Amino acid sequence: MEKQESRIHPDKMTLYSLFAACPLYLEDLLEEEVLHWGGKIQKRTTGGLSFTATLETIYRFCIHTRVAGHLLLQLSEFDLTEDLESVRKEALHFPWDTIMLPEATFSCRASAKGRGNINQQLASLKLKDGIADYWREKTGSRPDVDRQNPDIKVQVHIQDSQKGQMYLDLSGETLSNRGYRIKASSAALRENTAAGLLLRSGWKKISQEKCVFLDPMCGSGTLLVEAAIIAGDLPANLYRSHYGFMNWKSHNQDLWEEITDQAEQEWKKGIETLPRITGYDNDKNAIASAIDNIKRAGLDKYIHVEKRALEDLALTEAQMAAPGGLVVTNPPYGVRIGEKNALYSLYRSLGDQTRSPQFKGWNMSVISNDISLLGAIGLRQSRENKIMNGALSCAIYHYELFGSEQKKKGPEKVQLENELHISEEGTQFLNRLIKRKKHLGKWLKRENVSCYRLYDADLPNFNFAIDVYENKWIHIQEYKPPVFIDMDKAEIRTKEAIKILKDLFSLQHNQIFLKQRRRQRGQDQYRPLGSQGERYLIQEWGQRIWVNFTDYLDTGLFLDHRNIRKYLLENSKGKSVLNLFSYTCTASLMAASGGASKVVSVDSSKTYLAWGRDNFSLNKISDTHHSFEQSDSFDWLRASKDYFDVIFLDPPTFSNSKSRASVFDIQNDHAALIHLSMKRLKKDGLLIFSNNFKQFELKEELLAEYNISEETKWTVSEDFLKKKSGHRCWFIRIK
Repeated sequence: MEKQESRIHPDKMTLYSLFAACPLYLEDLLEEEVLHWGGKIQKRTTGGLSFTATLETIYRFCIHTRVAGHLLLQLSEFDLTEDLESVRKEALHFPWDTIMLPEATFSCRASAKGRGNINQQLASLKLKDGIADYWREKTGSRPDVDRQNPDIKVQVHIQDSQKGQMYLDLSGETLSNRGYRIKASSAALRENTAAGLLLRSGWKKISQEKCVFLDPMCGSGTLLVEAAIIAGDLPANLYRSHYGFMNWKSHNQDLWEEITDQAEQEWKKGIETLPRITGYDNDKNAIASAIDNIKRAGLDKYIHVEKRALEDLALTEAQMAAPGGLVVTNPPYGVRIGEKNALYSLYRSLGDQTRSPQFKGWNMSVISNDISLLGAIGLRQSRENKIMNGALSCAIYHYELFGSEQKKKGPEKVQLENELHISEEGTQFLNRLIKRKKHLGKWLKRENVSCYRLYDADLPNFNFAIDVYENKWIHIQEYKPPVFIDMDKAEIRTKEAIKILKDLFSLQHNQIFLKQRRRQRGQDQYRPLGSQGERYLIQEWGQRIWVNFTDYLDTGLFLDHRNIRKYLLENSKGKSVLNLFSYTCTASLMAASGGASKVVSVDSSKTYLAWGRDNFSLNKISDTHHSFEQSDSFDWLRASKDYFDVIFLDPPTFSNSKSRASVFDIQNDHAALIHLSMKRLKKDGLLIFSNNFKQFELKEELLAEYNISEETKWTVSEDFLKKKSGHRCWFIRIK
């Protein structure tokens, strides 16, 4: 095994390789923080991201981050052996004298992700032994292990049972421990989860408009303190007493003191701009804890708390005089206070109280792990987010608390028109988007769909296809304008469209992705546009899927096939399934998740099959009974001797792939392809045939030979009905 050189140097301009972790679903907020403080993103993953940064950026990030949990410094990367002895050898040969003093105490831990079954306890032990053996060889003695309060924390992370990465924990205790909260209620949010909830609620922008903040069930006050930190743009971790980097040999105390001095000045300046922040709770012990925590945070002059029952909720004159306000709260849910049946009245009361005219013009965000409890609030949410509260998967429902007069005016439209100063054509585009959002809203909620087609060139001057992913990212495909269209005007409309979408969905610029779409020839739609390799996590029908908005024209998920994938999920149990032209294997994933006994995915692209394997691994599906075959589908069908219960056939319109001797044309060649596929179908099996060629006509010879029914009416879902921009689909069986 080749030993990598250490990248650790005391020079403060050195670029370090780092990994920052955060609660699931807050990765985009973490990315904003990393970029803001000067980091350069290398790779995005579920629950964190890799980046490079200088020592100064590391310090500024640690003292300011609101959503990060841990910050890890990558020390090395190595190939893993099955017996994990490679972990010990990597630690043995690493120059620990560049990291720690010989007398420093240390602790070790291991983590694993992806394929395989790793003994994490054994990996941790091997790591500890390697460090101990290094110091024993170098000094004749070994440092002590301290599991409670070590000077140095070292971690080994194992990916897919193949690669190991060794890290130094620069954060020490989780960065969510700000230092102000010693007393916490039994159901308190973690500080970084609370910050994520507030950022999702839009509090950062709302607070800048001199609006006020209210938590009617404040518990130990975590949301109140985090609301102040965000509103004042305060350094969140200023008053932490210790960080993991303080015992790192590359730690620069002078630079650290300079940055903390600057942070103290930021704090003093920021608290003078704080809006009115108020918290109530009916539990006197919770209020006592909140008062202590707020004092410890140095914010007792700026946050008011008092004991008050929810049914007595009423705004003060000062709150009513403000231009608006935000209610954010973390009510109890059955997990923490017993039976949830007793909680329905509490949630109903929250809805009743905030429905009062005194809250006209306010907004509200509520977190819960139980959708039925959120439903008891009785208000229609305007949007929602997912978030993790520790190990609990929760939802955040956002509400616009406006009266009937505002409903008639359409506050979303009026507000955006005033803020954006958009053109007359832009106003038409905005109106179309708002109308479309409203039209799709009930369907999205009923079907639990989070990735959908919002708009498809409905207006001639806004010639785009716009897809929304998880309400966190927007993928715009701009159709190439005709030659008679002024390119400068087209560019202006594109920029206007992006700004409208950005504000309509409350997104940052880096959450919107623009590509130009032309009629594709051959494999163009599958060829890379760039090489950023950035992937994002979405969910469909309960399964997690990787998408890529930057490197290819398509994202890795054909949204119009959503219902076909659901059919495979629900009808594959115990069946053998073949997926031809499998792309990123999302249809295969649904079949496997639905209990298929065997799934074979065939595609000519090694890249997309690897993507498919990653989708399987992401959902913890072993490939023991499933295979990924790199081959031209025609060649594979001719060579195969296997038979299948279900075959999914979704070929491209054209293909001049290098793996084929001739060009494939769907209209000319589909009959031959279907005949080959039917030879691999069991007697009672089903071939699902789909394609997106708008002028496609099924050949008569197929209708004569097989039982064929067109199923397009139900396989195309609501978001693709209007312009018929999706596919056509047939179910084909042996007569």
